[in-house]
Amino acid sequence: MVKILVTGASGLLGTEICRQLKLNPDNEVWALDNHSRSSSIPPCDEFRQTDLNDPNSLGLLPRDFDQIYHYSAINGTTNFYERPTEVLTNNFICDVNVFRFAEECPNLTKLVYASTSEIVSDDPTCPVPELVDINIQDIHNPRWSYRLAKICSENYLVNSKLPWVTIRYFNIYGPSSKIGHFIGDQIKKIKEGKFEVIGADETRSFCYIEDAIEATVYCANNVLKQVVNVGNDQETLIEDAVTIIADVMGHGDAQWNFLPGRAGSTKRRLPNIDKLRSLMPDYSPRTFYQGMTEIVKHIN
Repeated sequence: MVKILVTGASGLLGTEICRQLKLNPDNEVWALDNHSRSSSIPPCDEFRQTDLNDPNSLGLLPRDFDQIYHYSAINGTTNFYERPTEVLTNNFICDVNVFRFAEECPNLTKLVYASTSEIVSDDPTCPVPELVDINIQDIHNPRWSYRLAKICSENYLVNSKLPWVTIRYFNIYGPSSKIGHFIGDQIKKIKEGKFEVIGADETRSFCYIEDAIEATVYCANNVLKQVVNVGNDQETLIEDAVTIIADVMGHGDAQWNFLPGRAGSTKRRLPNIDKLRSLMPDYSPRTFYQGMTEIVKHIN
């Protein structure tokens, strides 16, 4: 039996991690979430509502975990701009508390850390690999609140003795994508009959949640002390993305109002996933149209 702890387990990534881990009958999954954004309980053997800002909350847990997937964070572009101080402090404090807890787990063979493509925003190299220098323009931009916390936590892990694997995710989406993220926001707007989009001239490389987590679990079991990009190497123009979303929702004739991108917003986002493909040769993420077709099945 492999005993696994998943933090942020009620979120988009955490829920799918729990679901896929529970497909293996040899896994015992413990799930943590503070239910600040979702009250759902993912597939698991034990669920606890926990505030990771409080280090004492982790003191109530056993120390016999074999693996930890740390996915707790305040996410969502809207939050980066509207709640930057909370995003920065919450995320880094939670990370450090979990890392210190992990150091007390003698059986731990893997700590999987959810990092982000935000770390390499606007890197001149495109597609961007894992090993590049990080450049930040206007360090006071509130958008970087999320990015800065992740940079600090990656540094912590690399310089620790923990058995870490860092996954840098590139624009993961799924049926439970929430307001504050591009997909959730656009679906909400279209349902309200509001056909507007911010940053239509930008690009993203959208990766469906199920594909991303299959790659994550594979890396968790086959990689040690490496950073791995997980995403899709199909680059999509935002103008084309909203057209696809509207089309699968039955609004193929939508007339769009294009608004300028936000300060600091990445113009292009495209991962180099050569490392992932070398590790997992069968990795083949679905297209954005295929993914959105799946999501529409869940829209009320």
